[in-house]
Amino acid sequence: MADTNSRHPLNVLGPWFVDDECINCSVCTEAAPDVFDRDEDGYAYVKQYLADDPEQAESFLEALEDCPVEAIGDTEDPS
Repeated sequence: MADTNSRHPLNVLGPWFVDDECINCSVCTEAAPDVFDRDEDGYAYVKQYLADDPEQAESFLEALEDCPVEAIGDTEDPS
């Protein structure tokens, strides 16, 4: 599970984030290129969060589920 205390510093403000467990695999940037970007070292972060965009939320959830190291988090997720 992603750790809110270890968020990548480039994450935008919002409930979605990537933490420092990212392994630079590009799963999230391929699944949700409108949500995620990569820094100069290739590590992912959330570049955009639109609260009222269901398509963006769907692609974010796909990336969250597919992340091999669970580095993607959602502070609004009740589980």
